[in-house]
Amino acid sequence: MNWLNEFKAALVSENLDRIEYLINNYPPKLSPEELECTAELLKSAAQLFRNRQKELEVELKKVKKAKKYDF
Repeated sequence: MNWLNEFKAALVSENLDRIEYLINNYPPKLSPEELECTAELLKSAAQLFRNRQKELEVELKKVKKAKKYDF
C-alpha cells in the first residue's frame, strides 16, 4: 500500500497515531496530483485533531467538575 492510500485509510478510521506517524514519515517525492490530494487530506486530518481536542476538553471539564464533588 502506498503512502497516500495508507493516509486515507488512517483518516477514514480516525487512527490519530497512524496519521501522526504518516505525517512525520511522508515520502520525499510526490507527483503534483498526489501533493494536491495530500494537502486536502491534511486539512481533513487537522480538523479531525481539532475535533478530538475539543472532545477531550469537554471530558476534562467533566472530570474537574466531578472532582470538586468528590467526598
